[in-house]
Amino acid sequence: MDREYNVVLDRMEIEEAGPSADRLAAAIHCQLDDCDGPVPVNAIARALDIVEIREKPLINLGGALITTPERDIGHILVNTSSSRQRRRYSLSHELGHFLNPWHESTAANGFQCNKQDLRVGNWQMRRGLTRHEVQEVEANRFAIELLIPPRRLQRFLASEPDLERVLSAARAFDVSREAAARRYVELHEATVAIAFSRAGRLRYWSRCSDFPRPTVNRNDLMPDLPQARPGSPLSDHEEADPIDWLVDPGRREVTVQTLHQQNDFAMSLVVVESQGNDGDDDGDGGVEDAFDRLNRFS
Repeated sequence: MDREYNVVLDRMEIEEAGPSADRLAAAIHCQLDDCDGPVPVNAIARALDIVEIREKPLINLGGALITTPERDIGHILVNTSSSRQRRRYSLSHELGHFLNPWHESTAANGFQCNKQDLRVGNWQMRRGLTRHEVQEVEANRFAIELLIPPRRLQRFLASEPDLERVLSAARAFDVSREAAARRYVELHEATVAIAFSRAGRLRYWSRCSDFPRPTVNRNDLMPDLPQARPGSPLSDHEEADPIDWLVDPGRREVTVQTLHQQNDFAMSLVVVESQGNDGDDDGDGGVEDAFDRLNRFS
């Protein structure tokens, strides 16, 4: 699954980070030597008492963890019908269950996770989740924090938003393009979103927290997308009409860049920039205007 590394980790020190998925993953990276290339998830799992990692074809499961009540050792099973990147993600997900003391087994002697549980990008908490769903979200969160740590992603975030940087990150971390894209959107300082579509219809969005409400919803027809450059699946960044993309366009500018993929799939990076000030939220200039109004009133 990945190259052999000699990794030595202090599990007790890692578990002192508590049940937080972010802190557990960060504690592992604190003990890892800096190295280029993908995070050595196989070696990490073995250093943390996963005594067997088995790969075999699975029909209904994406991965499974067999362990003892004390969680002193664990065996992880991953689906060979999945891509290498998916297997790395599944292994990291099951390791997240193993290390989190609050997670309760979903099977007689461990955890059985279906493909929906392991859905990439399902790492944000929402209201109304069952305990099982919360555990799966936390395990997914651990997986993405382990595979794409924020500190190592910074060099891909240091420039203006660009899908070429997403593709480079996917290669560097040996993760799927979808996982890299979602992480890129989550951590980039710009107001960005990525629309995943097929055959001209939206499949779903991945948006940063302050991205405005889009006009396009699931299964809706997409606005016209930029065409790929000659000899490349990527388009240039093209200006778009904000009305096509945003429910409340305000005084904003929108640019779109699209990666055209096989079987009519596409990934579109949408970048929003505010031009001037909207409404009453007018920054320091508004404070000055208020003082002027008060002085005139006096």
